[in-house]
Amino acid sequence: MKYLIFLDIDGTVLSPKGIHPRTVNAIAKARALGHKVFINTGRSYHIIPKEVKSRLELDGIVCGLGTCIAIDGEILLSEYVSREDVKTIMDFAKKHSNRLSIEGENGFVSYCGPCFLGKEFEVFSYEDMYERFPDIKVSKFALERRLNEEEIKELSDRFPVFNHPHYAEVGIAGHDKATGMRDVARLLKIDDLHFIAMGDSYNDIEMLEEADIGVVMGNAPEDMKENTDFVTLTCDEGGVGYAIEKLVLGE
Repeated sequence: MKYLIFLDIDGTVLSPKGIHPRTVNAIAKARALGHKVFINTGRSYHIIPKEVKSRLELDGIVCGLGTCIAIDGEILLSEYVSREDVKTIMDFAKKHSNRLSIEGENGFVSYCGPCFLGKEFEVFSYEDMYERFPDIKVSKFALERRLNEEEIKELSDRFPVFNHPHYAEVGIAGHDKATGMRDVARLLKIDDLHFIAMGDSYNDIEMLEEADIGVVMGNAPEDMKENTDFVTLTCDEGGVGYAIEKLVLGE
């Protein structure tokens, strides 16, 4: 049996300490046996860490909460937010004084405050953004603080909202990490689907439930570990590598 293996980035393959060698080696071994390995991240394509691309042998990347898919370095699926919806989310961020990261397939800017890229990527209005970055393809949004129930209600009829312990993500309706997995299988014309998915965060839940085997990281919130197929070691301990060894390589 060959698997399509989907891996979150932050807290799954990558920690502040980097990528564990056990994870690097196990991915290489799995691919050598004919399994295919993909990143599946909430990050937009523009901000995939260089370390992930350079250290891991990958078949492709699903990013922006399922809105963009690259296989063998070629972008084969690209969905992005309409300008009308961009304005809606920018207005929401301003109303609630919540710094907004506007993440694109081909760019990244912030609103209501500067981002980690620096002040030159801060925009001050909807008009300012599209004047300075006219070609940006917006994949998703991240808000600096998590949303309360009323704020979620304000958005959730039109946008999927993923509330994390310290921030929130807003995506495009009809797309998430699970749809990204199915789209990869469709693009590869694979009918006999066998998915393994690994993650540590609430925006991973859909792909973990979609997978034949859902793997939750040891550093994930405790409630994510209650109804999953396999709980692995933490990211810092090489949990992805350990799970691949046990579930795929039979080591």
